[in-house]
Formats: sequence, structure tokens, C-alpha cells
Amino acid sequence: MKTASIFRIVFVVAFLATAYLSAGEASAGPIGPSPYLSFADSPFNGGSFSYFHLETFEDHLLNTPGVTANAGGVTSVVFGPSIHDSVDADDGTIDGSGLAGDSYFSASGSSGVRFSFNAAILGSLPTHAGIVWTDGDGTTTFQAFDALNNSLGIIGPVALANGSFNGETAEDRFFGWTNVGGISSILISNTSGGIEVDHLQYGLAASGTASVPEPGSLVLLLSGLTGLAAWRLRVASCLSRST
Repeated sequence: MKTASIFRIVFVVAFLATAYLSAGEASAGPIGPSPYLSFADSPFNGGSFSYFHLETFEDHLLNTPGVTANAGGVTSVVFGPSIHDSVDADDGTIDGSGLAGDSYFSASGSSGVRFSFNAAILGSLPTHAGIVWTDGDGTTTFQAFDALNNSLGIIGPVALANGSFNGETAEDRFFGWTNVGGISSILISNTSGGIEVDHLQYGLAASGTASVPEPGSLVLLLSGLTGLAAWRLRVASCLSRST
């Protein structure tokens, strides 16, 4: 057996292993925190989705399909008509102020707000979910949970607060997560004061855009190819000795 053929088999094994690891890394992971002044800044903007929902709270309601919150409410309703910290562009102009838009507020930043997704209503849990932190105090933490309510991981704590509560938008940051197995909920909190968030967004990746190989099948294939390469090496070695 030619050595070049053996090397080709080894190369294929290495290539498939690399592809598997890359797919696994792409299948789930944190996003952000990243600056956010409008939906144009969303990492999900322009993605291919079977469904996608963006809740801006500008109708003064949390009413996009299949999501509920465990605390707080729309800022204009639970906090009052002034001192909002909306995403900058929601008032029609990016001008460094979110005072004229609406958002979502909870008085207990340390407990945070957990947004939960309903697969029965949506048809399937979202593979992408995120939210924009716009105001609060202390450090900020974001966490996502899989379909079985196990933590997918945590972003933070990160220091974002500027100590001012007058609707400034320069510190607004997007936090998100992707997971092909589905996201059942996301939780965002900050360690002190209340918490204000905006632009809740979630969607299901279109079929074929976030596929992941079956781990068991791929492991069997890689094991078989590795064994074949080893067998060919032994055969080649025996033939060389016999000649």
C-alpha cells in the first residue's frame, strides 16, 4: 500500500474531526456584550430564520408571541411616563438619548428578569435569543438555559453602568446566546438598583443553517477511519519487510 494513500486517510480523519469540533462550537455559544443603538447593531439582523420576533415595547406591552417575564413590566406602565432608557433609535433618531422611547423595567436588578419561551406557542424553542441592557447599577450578568432548563453558560459579570440614570445610550449592550437544541429562557440581572432592558429578540434558525452532526455517528465514522488507516500502515509495514 502506498504511503501517499495512507496519508490521505489520515488527512480525512483529521479534517472530519476538525469539522466536527467547528460545528460544535458554532452550535451553541454566547454573544456579546456588544454596543447597540438600533436593530442594525443586532448580531441576529440579517440572519435566516423560520420565525423571528423583536419586542421593542414601543406599544407599551410585552406581547410578542410565546414569551413571558417573571418580574417587572413595561417601563412606561410600571415606572411612569418619564426617565426611560430605551434603545436609542426607538424614538426615530440616534441622538444619544433613550428618554423618548419605551423599555422594560424591574425594581430588583439583583433578582433580574427571566424571559421564558413557550415551545407550544412558537412551534419550537428559539435557537437564538438576546436582549439589550440599557440601565442599572453594579455589574451585569446574562445567562441562557436549554430545553431542559440547564444553564448553557453565563456572560459576565461585566461593568457597564455609568452611574447616571438620564437615558444615555452609549453604555447600552446586547447580550445573547445561540443553541441548536433550543433556548427555554434567558436571565439578565445587575447587582444593584433596578434593571432596564429593551429589544428582546428571539428566533428559530431556518432549516439547514445551524445543523450539527450526530455525535455518536461521527465518532463511529472517525474511529472506523482511524482503524482503517492503522491497518493499512501495518500491512504496508509487513509488505516492506517481506520484500
